[in-house]
Amino acid sequence: MKQVFRRVIDRRGRVLVADLPVPHVGPDQVLVQSHYSLISSGTEMGTLKKTPTELVRQTIADPWMRNVVKQTILATGPSQTVRRVWQEMVTPREIGYSGAGTVLALGDNVTGLKVGQTVAYAASGHAEVAAPSINHVVPVPDGVDLRHAAFVTVGGIAMQSLRRADLKFGETVAIYGLGLVGQLCAAIAKAAGCVVVGIDINPKANELATAAGAELVVNPSEGDWKRRISDFTGKNGVDATIICASSDSAEIINGAMEITRRQGRVVIVGYVKLDIHPKNFLYREIDLRYSRAYGPGSYHAGYEKGRVDYPFGYVRWTEKRNLEEFIRLIATGAVNPEPLIAGVYPVEQAQEPFDAIRQHALPGVAALISYGPDPDRSRTIQVSQRRKRDGKVGISLIGFGNHVLGMHLPNLKSLRDAELRGIASATGRNASAAAKGLDATMITTDVDELLADEGTDAVMICSNQPEHYGHLRAAISAGKAVFIEKPMVTKLEDFARLLRLMEDQPTLVTLGLNRRYSPLVDTLRSALKSPPDYVEYMIANPPLPADHWSLDPVDGGGRLVSEGEHFIDLCNLLIGRRPVSVTARALGKQPDDLRTLCNFSVTLHYDGAAATVTFNESGVPGFPRERISAFAKGQVAILDDFGKLTVWGQGKPRSQGSGLHKSMGHAEELEQFVKAVKGEPNHLLSWEGSCLATLCMFAAQESIRLGAEIDLDQFQRSLLDSASADEDDSAEDAGAVDPAADAVKADEAAAADDAAAADEAGTPDDAPVVID
Repeated sequence: MKQVFRRVIDRRGRVLVADLPVPHVGPDQVLVQSHYSLISSGTEMGTLKKTPTELVRQTIADPWMRNVVKQTILATGPSQTVRRVWQEMVTPREIGYSGAGTVLALGDNVTGLKVGQTVAYAASGHAEVAAPSINHVVPVPDGVDLRHAAFVTVGGIAMQSLRRADLKFGETVAIYGLGLVGQLCAAIAKAAGCVVVGIDINPKANELATAAGAELVVNPSEGDWKRRISDFTGKNGVDATIICASSDSAEIINGAMEITRRQGRVVIVGYVKLDIHPKNFLYREIDLRYSRAYGPGSYHAGYEKGRVDYPFGYVRWTEKRNLEEFIRLIATGAVNPEPLIAGVYPVEQAQEPFDAIRQHALPGVAALISYGPDPDRSRTIQVSQRRKRDGKVGISLIGFGNHVLGMHLPNLKSLRDAELRGIASATGRNASAAAKGLDATMITTDVDELLADEGTDAVMICSNQPEHYGHLRAAISAGKAVFIEKPMVTKLEDFARLLRLMEDQPTLVTLGLNRRYSPLVDTLRSALKSPPDYVEYMIANPPLPADHWSLDPVDGGGRLVSEGEHFIDLCNLLIGRRPVSVTARALGKQPDDLRTLCNFSVTLHYDGAAATVTFNESGVPGFPRERISAFAKGQVAILDDFGKLTVWGQGKPRSQGSGLHKSMGHAEELEQFVKAVKGEPNHLLSWEGSCLATLCMFAAQESIRLGAEIDLDQFQRSLLDSASADEDDSAEDAGAVDPAADAVKADEAAAADDAAAADEAGTPDDAPVVID
């Protein structure tokens, strides 16, 4: 299929029409064959006009962005930061967020729609096939022109701004800025029984608003425009003004307040300079409000991804309900977008409308992109149909985010014994831009097709964390060697199932815990004459924003789940033994939801040794983000940020590394993985060691939940038992229902439990796992 992208650093505002595989459909998504998508002349052209210099200035001006850059430098070093920034600059970006078409497929959790139904959608780009979430898809009644339905998102934005203005029937509203959003604001306000005043410097825009029912239009470049509005309203001013214009001039915001009555409302939809004269607040008591996106649910990850909805009785107008209402207004004829359409352009000619908008040559305020009736619906695109080279390890990627682009790909390319094969991702967007340069064989949104590639010896799973379990299970079943980024899984029951699966289908699986491969970790271990009997691991990171993906209840799992395996594994490596038990506590107030746990302390109890991991969000510039202190007999070693090691004991303290160059073991980790796949001598983290880190992490979570010490052997056995019970339940569900047979099975299960208990009481535990 074809999709339109923008080039981040293209000064001429050029777009790219690329061939992509059809996107993957998640459980809360709808696959839609697009008929039309709307070009948002304001939002999209604003992004196309940006230059590299403007992006740098924007980053410098934004405190949050400045902090992100600073923390990235501290965490990964200048060279890695430059690489990531450059990747951000050259990767094409999706544009477009409003369209209409026909349903092709439905996610497992989607109800209320059917295949073949016409719908309008939001929050998906200009593409022949889109995959919006269910909360961004609304039905389109028969007879409604899909060209008009494609305005749905901008209509929702306009409707939400009117709701923020709190308008009543018969009130007068001024629309300042009669572009695409402003025209729809005027039309919807008219349909709602309001008196509309239009304000724009463009005579054509004013003519459109007049034709749509505005009772007064004025040009703010004319000196008497405020007087005309004052006279029109009987010297009272309008009840509300909605600013749909973008400008650095302070005249817009102050002019809007001057034409608004005392105790009226001013709503900002566009971006305007807020250099407000105090008298407007002091004497006129104006309420200043913002309108963000198209209703409640905007920027809430759970809502945007379709996992939750807000109760109708408590949140009357959500994003989706605003979209539905806009389509209803079109269906009844109350709003007619037809006069706004200046042209319809085939997707192959997508550059033309963008050029026309940029050059102010579009004879109207809106342009549509159209799509053919029979798009290519392949989920796999072959980039280079070649056999794997002799002596090479073929590695395919599942997931293609920033960590892969900035870290793993450069390291993979430096390995002479490895070659990249396929790339699988939910959309194929990033992969399509990089595949040829990387000499990849395919890009796909179907993981099964990637796993079927005969040239793929191993896969690296770098997808979203909740997807790890499904991808890992599929790769194990396909017999592929697996490198999986942490966390292995985010749910305890999934970990139990994996333990059982690996007993039945053992294969090479390692968890991406790179810190153990850091060169200074090797130096630390060599410097100590005996293994340490105590390790203290302090992590002092800056706090994450509340809306960070790792704190999302579903996609994240919290910092203990998302990051804890790293620190636990390094402690296990340094002590060199399997922990006996785990004790953990939340720092401060007990969290209501363990998945959002951000400050914690974990103590690992070994036979004759202990290790403590303390994670807190108290990081400050200049202090190490990670400090490992290892205490052995007569020696102490401290490693700061994997860049500086100091060892005390047996003479003068010895230091290595300046702290400026940090190597956290990413390259060395992949080198060992390739050696292991080839069957060569290696020191790759084994499946047993990987499992141990994950087991300890979940044990820590249970310890916090229960307020008790967790015995690891008992904990692991309980997980295996639960996995076996799940398998038995599945087998029973698959067969016929027979109450008598069920009774027999229950008696047999009870007898088996008794036998197992007796066996456990008299049988020693398995030999401990060697951590190396």
